[in-house]
Amino acid sequence: MRPQVQAFVADGPPSGWEASEGEGDRRDQQLGAIARPVTREEAKALVSCFGPDDCYGVA
Repeated sequence: MRPQVQAFVADGPPSGWEASEGEGDRRDQQLGAIARPVTREEAKALVSCFGPDDCYGVA
């Protein structure tokens, strides 16, 4: 698994609607740093980080 994916997953699920704007921007930048396509293993790890809300559109 690539370091960018590991870093995103290590930070845990993005905060929901209570997150600060800066937190949402930071997590969005983390995702943007992950080059496509992702592997099946990476996709499973990334999907496991998201819950029922859209995290300010990050999801």
